[in-house]
Amino acid sequence: MSWSERLTDPRWRVEALCAAPPARHDVEGWLRRATEALTAAGFAPKPPVHCAAEYQQGDGTYHIIEFDDGDSEVWISTLGRFAIAREGGTAARPVLEAAGLRWIDEMTEAIEVTGLHVYYFGRRAALCVDTLLFYWQD
Repeated sequence: MSWSERLTDPRWRVEALCAAPPARHDVEGWLRRATEALTAAGFAPKPPVHCAAEYQQGDGTYHIIEFDDGDSEVWISTLGRFAIAREGGTAARPVLEAAGLRWIDEMTEAIEVTGLHVYYFGRRAALCVDTLLFYWQD
């Protein structure tokens, strides 16, 4: 299993071997549903922008949807149907949940996932759920 990073907890490797591969993600569908739901709720969202395009470098695992004239934003993960608030975006929570996305609240986003060594800004260490789902690396 050469695709695992050195020091990764072997239980993550065993899980990857024993579990069925996840279904193909419908990122475009999630983004479309999120944008349509925000529009229908009167939030006036801008088109989704991939985080790499937003920061004009690197790569990552989420898209940014600004709304309310850019005063608020939500991030939609490419790793699953997960959404999180940034810049005052919490008002969008019920709208996005109704659209089928799973809201990652502050308690959930703060959970530290140990033993999964992901390279993040020059180091490998335990990361929190929000960083794992909404990852950007320049």
